[in-house]
Amino acid sequence: MPTRQFLLRINQTRESDRFLLFHEGRLLIRGDDYLWTRDEIAHLVDDEGHVHLIEEGDQALLAMHADVDAARRLGAEDHSLRGLLLAAGERVLAQAGKANQVLDWYLTHRFCGACGEPTVPHATQRAVHCLACDRHYFPRINPCVIVLVVSGRRMLLARHARYKGKFYSCLAGFIEVGENAEETIHREIMEEVGVEVDNIRYIKSQSWPFPSQLMLGYWADYKGGEVTPDMDEIEEASWFDIDELPERPNAGISVAGELIERYIRHVREANL
Repeated sequence: MPTRQFLLRINQTRESDRFLLFHEGRLLIRGDDYLWTRDEIAHLVDDEGHVHLIEEGDQALLAMHADVDAARRLGAEDHSLRGLLLAAGERVLAQAGKANQVLDWYLTHRFCGACGEPTVPHATQRAVHCLACDRHYFPRINPCVIVLVVSGRRMLLARHARYKGKFYSCLAGFIEVGENAEETIHREIMEEVGVEVDNIRYIKSQSWPFPSQLMLGYWADYKGGEVTPDMDEIEEASWFDIDELPERPNAGISVAGELIERYIRHVREANL
């Protein structure tokens, strides 16, 4: 249980605490440093302002929104979270991504979605409470599946229509109401590329803050069907031998990249 409420005034924080600052979803960074001390940011928080407790500990992590002029006043630059992922790695993204999700959740839940009355912070949990109708709202997480379809030495990789980069990746989609993860896998793969799969096996998961997904990563064996991209979500999809792969996600950053790299190792160790 947290020792402090998740929403704090600046005078309730400690000198050892460290802060992440965001403006319109972009992280403020000075040089390579993305964490700020209380003394550095105290002048940005007025008497009515709050900061959000993200992680507890001897050196707790907190986050807050900064106004449009904050970057200039601090001598900082603002960076997108996606850019931060490529530049700083998974640990920084995990902290900044969690903080941004908490800030966005609180901003969009200041009023009850059922009765419209203002919400108040919960005393002991990361939640807001509507006193008028006794409803609680917790940060939302959107579960997704991400799947590497395989057939022996080959893997089915796709270029997604909404991303204009050159790299190919796994197939993915949101879990819909009433579905389990395996049902989503069958549906999404059929919708996106027109093939059937079986022998679905879970590999690993990853928090992905764009905006608030939990990616559940799987391998699935190709069962049948002709690869036919839907041209809406998927612009191009093809089979690739493990020794002739296109540009693909970084395994040290994304679960998609790790699914691919793990399968390459699996095939080589099994001498397939």
